[in-house]
Amino acid sequence: MTTLNNSLLKELDNPFHAYLIFSNASTELISQAKKFASLLAFDDESIDSHPDIKVVESENLYTLGVDDIRDIISKDNLSPLDGRYKVVIFPPLKSLTEEASNALLKTIEEPSESSIFLILSAGVFWSHARDDSNNQILSTIKSRCRSIYLDTERDLKFDYSSEDFIKFLDNQYIDSNLNFKKMLILLSEWKNDIKNLSKAFQIINECKKIHEEIDEQSSMTANILLVNSISYLTNSLIYNSEITKQSFRDAEAIEKAMLDINLGMRPQTVFAKLSVEM
Repeated sequence: MTTLNNSLLKELDNPFHAYLIFSNASTELISQAKKFASLLAFDDESIDSHPDIKVVESENLYTLGVDDIRDIISKDNLSPLDGRYKVVIFPPLKSLTEEASNALLKTIEEPSESSIFLILSAGVFWSHARDDSNNQILSTIKSRCRSIYLDTERDLKFDYSSEDFIKFLDNQYIDSNLNFKKMLILLSEWKNDIKNLSKAFQIINECKKIHEEIDEQSSMTANILLVNSISYLTNSLIYNSEITKQSFRDAEAIEKAMLDINLGMRPQTVFAKLSVEM
């Protein structure tokens, strides 16, 4: 059973009104936040399904908008029903829009004694996960929160096995029973010829089809899986003990391209630009 991280355990006696909690693993981050919230509200780490512990949701796969924040503040109310606090958790897989950030800022500028906000952010860039997490949060919000970074260890081998890949994906869109073998073979082929961008286009298209088969309901989910799949490839390069400086630069360029795709750019456009850079 997962125990509460010591950095959060120390906060229980004298909690702050708002926290930024960073980590490099989103599922463990959510688990720690729920356990922390349960102890804050009820002195019981097992209560994670209660109106006084609210995980903010949104219809948008990528972001939380201003209406999502307003719903929390007005409709749900920030006063607890049974617990000592109403604890509001902002999940790491959805970033705050600028309007949402400003709405949240107004709330935490005038903190309530009965509510605590937990803003979670998981790093997506392998070379500096802590900095990447911080960069997704407005500086005005950071200055009004207590920041805590939770170091996590994921035992990854980057051996292109389905088990290792699923562990790497570390998010709510993955069914651990799925077979990713075909896709991992494609990624492995590209790893062995990383500068072959025409092969990359072919692999991108085939991987996209595989992901769409996994989730027929959401092309956005397929896009997230695609980005994370290629991130697995770049990680496998980085953690290779014989990596060259050029391979490191190539992996960094591909990671930046994946970020552009995550932000909504078409993969074909991104890889056309990448072919020039590489």
